[in-house]
Amino acid sequence: MYKHSIPYKRKGLFLLITLPMVVMYILIGYYLYYINVNIFIIYCAFFALTILFQSFNCIFWECPHVGKFCPGAGGFCVLSSPVAKFLIKIKVKQSPKTHNILCSIAYINFFGIIFFPVYYIYKLKFFYVLIYFGIILLYFIGMMLLICPFCGARNACPGGQTSTKIMKTFGKNET
Repeated sequence: MYKHSIPYKRKGLFLLITLPMVVMYILIGYYLYYINVNIFIIYCAFFALTILFQSFNCIFWECPHVGKFCPGAGGFCVLSSPVAKFLIKIKVKQSPKTHNILCSIAYINFFGIIFFPVYYIYKLKFFYVLIYFGIILLYFIGMMLLICPFCGARNACPGGQTSTKIMKTFGKNET
């Protein structure tokens, strides 16, 4: 499916854009652990489940980044690449119907990562919620304009498809 897609070459820029998100995840995780270990475990489970179910999507989409560096959403989806490689090695197959279910589960967990900690951040200060969503918005803009248009999986990945539409709207060609 992606035999003609260009390989991803902007690792440094991806890491620079993603670093604030990773720091934010760590700080939120630390805070949730401080509040209650069970809440922390739930938060971590969202990451693990997103990575697992996103790796099934990588297989289904025949992502060219499987087993290689992947500019995965949020930074944590980078880990979907080695998981997908392992799943391919053990010959995991899926139908389009199964793919839709697994994709939905991945998205539910992805949004769980974003929205689950909001209440606990709000309990600290409402201003922190604004900062939290500001960081997420800046990350999203950075990914859509600087990372996704140059990814080899942009024709199948939802982020890549969105960025391609944004770039076409503003008259920019994908490179």
